[in-house]
Amino acid sequence: MGEALHADRTRSADATHEQSAAPLTRSERRVKVEAAKLRVVLDQRLGRATPEWVNVLAEEKL
Repeated sequence: MGEALHADRTRSADATHEQSAAPLTRSERRVKVEAAKLRVVLDQRLGRATPEWVNVLAEEKL
């Protein structure tokens, strides 16, 4: 059941990411990029696959 809940949260986060329409400020963008970097590391340590959009965001230069 935990995996199903995680999958629901992941889909919800992906949908939120794709639907954001308002432009981000420089600080908001920086926070998102840094959070994406942390997620990549966490997913690697836990042996999970990271969504491609997170990888792309994590590789952005600030």
